[in-house]
Amino acid sequence: MPKYKAIAIFGSASDEIDPDFRKPVFDTGVLLAKNGITMIYGVGDTGLMGESFRGVRSENGKVLGITIPSLLKKQCKDPSIFQPGELQVVETLHDRKHLMMESADALLIAPGGWGTMDEIASLGVHAKIGDRAEKPMIFLNFKGFWNPIKQLLDNMLVCGAVVEDQIDFIEYANSPDEIFDAIERAKKKLSK
Repeated sequence: MPKYKAIAIFGSASDEIDPDFRKPVFDTGVLLAKNGITMIYGVGDTGLMGESFRGVRSENGKVLGITIPSLLKKQCKDPSIFQPGELQVVETLHDRKHLMMESADALLIAPGGWGTMDEIASLGVHAKIGDRAEKPMIFLNFKGFWNPIKQLLDNMLVCGAVVEDQIDFIEYANSPDEIFDAIERAKKKLSK
């Protein structure tokens, strides 16, 4: 397996998210920590973001949380969970997304809501205008959560709304065990 220094994870911070997603996201955090990979995330001790954090911490792994002041208050009930140097507060959501994307070797998209959709769209727009770092974006398709997005992207490709090199960085993993293979498949497509 190639060595990754840092991988970002995006996903729901809502405690209302289907509980069946919690274990695979926790296991994703464990996977990153066991492989010495720093998990970059948008901060939180709630929802799936909290599960990914707890997974990393269960193996004494490293995290870098990047957020804005209002989300820190809303999504992190206990900021003392962070050790010195693990929390970075920036001014805007744009700054947060940009720093998370730029700091990571790959991006993992867990099940999520509006914020996650915004993050997906931001990366897609950067790809469309040719202003993106060539990094794999892996949808964590637990319980088929992202199947509608896959279908939409396939339809956009067929209809000419996007071209192949605007979505070639995207792959899917149905379980944590598939994540590294999915990253490598995406990297291979990006290198063409």
